[in-house]
Amino acid sequence: MLDKKRRINRGKEYGYLYKNGRRITGKYIIVFIKENNLMNNRFGIVTSKKIGNAVIRNRAKRQIREVIRKNLQLIRPGYNMVIIARFNIKEVIFDLIEKDYLRIMKKASLY
Repeated sequence: MLDKKRRINRGKEYGYLYKNGRRITGKYIIVFIKENNLMNNRFGIVTSKKIGNAVIRNRAKRQIREVIRKNLQLIRPGYNMVIIARFNIKEVIFDLIEKDYLRIMKKASLY
């Protein structure tokens, strides 16, 4: 679990990122990125009911959180990010999700 200072909690913050953030689409995740003028990155994770039942959605969230935790030191600080799990995330292994995340971070020039 990410500590409190690294989480996006309010619904209006999600809406702001959807509206004003840069959208980068990967094979398994979609990321909305916007600068936050803080000394750390903040993350929000979204999984739709289209992905599957609660067990599958929570597994996808856990995998995404672990990818973030594992690569936190590699990403430049000062950004808010909302990560949306795509439908096909339930069929892949952790390593492919991590590669997709790192590819998106490189594309956003944060890695």
